[in-house]
Amino acid sequence: MNWVKTFSNKFYNHSVPHGSYLRPFSMFGMGIGCFAMIVSISVLNGFENLVINKLRSFGGDITISGELDIDQLLGLNGVKSVHPFIERNVVIYKEDEHRIVTLKSVERGNIHNSYGWNLKGLAPNQGEIIIGEDLAYRLGVEIGHDIYIYSPIDQSSGLSFSPRRKFKVSGIFITNILNYDEKFAFILMTDGMDLFKRKTEYDGYNIIFKDNPDLDSIKSQFKNRFGSASFVQTWDEKNKSLVEAMKMERRGTIMVLSLIFLVAGFNLAANLSLISIQKMREFGVLRVLGVSKKSIYKIIISLGFMTAGKGLFYGFSAALSLIFLQKKFLFIKLPSEIFFIDSLPMIINLTDLLLIILISFTIIFIATLGSAKKIASVNLKKSLEWIK
Repeated sequence: MNWVKTFSNKFYNHSVPHGSYLRPFSMFGMGIGCFAMIVSISVLNGFENLVINKLRSFGGDITISGELDIDQLLGLNGVKSVHPFIERNVVIYKEDEHRIVTLKSVERGNIHNSYGWNLKGLAPNQGEIIIGEDLAYRLGVEIGHDIYIYSPIDQSSGLSFSPRRKFKVSGIFITNILNYDEKFAFILMTDGMDLFKRKTEYDGYNIIFKDNPDLDSIKSQFKNRFGSASFVQTWDEKNKSLVEAMKMERRGTIMVLSLIFLVAGFNLAANLSLISIQKMREFGVLRVLGVSKKSIYKIIISLGFMTAGKGLFYGFSAALSLIFLQKKFLFIKLPSEIFFIDSLPMIINLTDLLLIILISFTIIFIATLGSAKKIASVNLKKSLEWIK
């Protein structure tokens, strides 16, 4: 009703000064809560997007193993490339430093296509190896140095020693993903076949798709097509602990920052209660004129949303402006010696904005509804006797 809005505006603009100082605090609290949540979630999205892109680039979108032919996989709809590999846990050592790593044998042409990294040096040739930066630091080696590898599981008999092979470090890669720079090393497929005596076929295939398809749906299609003879794993299943940790971080951030809205909601409720008490006599007159409790609720709720809505608008505007300016000018820098990027990544999507709006409006509605119930429950006779 128009009169409800008019009455709310009158209360908002002509309330007694004793409680007027609470309105800016209510608006400021809602604005700060909105700004902090949008900016925090956008930063989380930015870092998550970088990590996800790195995880997907390191080994492809899907890994499938089993008795398969590479031509079968290349013929599937949406497949961009297929990269076979052999892997084994081996011991890499240099003098007295020993490390257990996952050694992957790949085709030389697939080194850059299947694994997204910064590579210092060159892709390996016969008798050469590329290792991660952290592993190189642990072993104390650089490009051009020799290291030794042996595979305990590939020894010829229980009484013999595992044969060792000398490899020359041709390159050092940097991924900045978890412990990948210490966990993995890469050699050519021909060297892997020679080193891993018990290997007679590929361990699996890394599959890269052209677009960003629904990997769960593709996984189901693979299982239906190839049956139980194959094992399919998506990039997020291979990194399940990290993906779950990022989800928990997001939930925790939203819950903690929602407390700002909650405090602002209490402030808003106190503001509305004080203003309503100051205008108790007017409410009594409205009740005598036949206005229902439901209409009283509407007046208080409208007043609450008018007060908090301004704060939300300012918070939204400031946060979205900051995100836009950061994406365009990259003026918030990060120390490159600590982070693997030089500026703060910020990404916000419509789903996050709708969630923030839902949380803020829910708290505002609860706060205003509580104040409205208190006012509507006041005895009619007492409200008419109320002295300004």
